Amino acid sequence: MKVVSEQELRVALTSGAVVLFHPGVERQVSEEIGLIALQMGAKQTSGPVEVVADKDYETPAEPNQLVEVMQELITEGDPDNFKADGTPKAAVVNKAAGRTVAADERAAAWETALNS
Repeated sequence: MKVVSEQELRVALTSGAVVLFHPGVERQVSEEIGLIALQMGAKQTSGPVEVVADKDYETPAEPNQLVEVMQELITEGDPDNFKADGTPKAAVVNKAAGRTVAADERAAAWETALNS
């Protein structure tokens, strides 16, 4: 099912899966996710989409910006920002970066920050 939303939309399933829809960006998703997205205000599409969103979504931060976020966390040194293994909590990184950061991107930026 092809779905598009005019605003940023997060569809969360009881299985723990979460799908993010950026404004005006068409996504091919399963029927289950598509139906939930439709219930949340998205629209089903069948071809190319030209939706004008109310606002532009932020593009992912440059790798250097994410490394700077990690270095700031290290500098602050607040133990509440880190997991038991010493890595920063995902929610803390997401908030500081102003977006949802993928686990592999977060891990790479963390390694770079530690080694710089």
